[in-house]
Amino acid sequence: MGNKNILNFQRFKRYNHNEETVTSNCEENKDIFEDMEEIKDEIYVGNGIKKMKGYKCNLEIDKLYQKRENFWKFVTNSGLNKNWTTWKIIQRAVNFDEISGPLLLDEYKIKCKNGCINHLIDEKGEEYIIPNYCINEPYFEKKLDTEKIEENIVDLKIYGNISIFNIKVSNKLTGKDLKDIIKRKQNLGDNINIRLFEHGFEIKDEHILSQLKIYDNLAILAFRMN
Repeated sequence: MGNKNILNFQRFKRYNHNEETVTSNCEENKDIFEDMEEIKDEIYVGNGIKKMKGYKCNLEIDKLYQKRENFWKFVTNSGLNKNWTTWKIIQRAVNFDEISGPLLLDEYKIKCKNGCINHLIDEKGEEYIIPNYCINEPYFEKKLDTEKIEENIVDLKIYGNISIFNIKVSNKLTGKDLKDIIKRKQNLGDNINIRLFEHGFEIKDEHILSQLKIYDNLAILAFRMN
């Protein structure tokens, strides 16, 4: 069997900490490549090869995305990793849906070792481990408010990997309505996918803002996914 390409802190520590591809506070994050704690209950997230046990996350969602970005920057850096081209393919497969992802892996003869994309093996026998926080979003529970609430206009701050701006919208809008408004505001095409988070909870297309108790001056995190 080929050498396992399992990234851990000891390997991470061998490289120059001044490389821009690694975090400046790696001494404080010795578990940077470890899975986050799984939920004990039989709760799964993701579909197809991305179906995994749900995990807990105590980080703000933007810090979680930064942690994810740090991982991918490190493994795909050509100066640090001899398998960086394979890691690039794996990153694309992780970001694809459950249909396109397996097709891409199959094209490059990369197989899921245990039926899940978190553990892969290439045709040379090299193995690749991806932390759960790089594959799926954490599992958050939030009770939706079913009471009838009067319509109000709320002033929201939008931030993330798009520009920061404020918008005033009705609390009767759906998550999809809000996404469409943000995309128009940013001149993004309909084919662009964005995800919205409120205090770590993902605002889905079908959610109504009033159900989520969206209030004035609330900050909404928006991430452009493609």
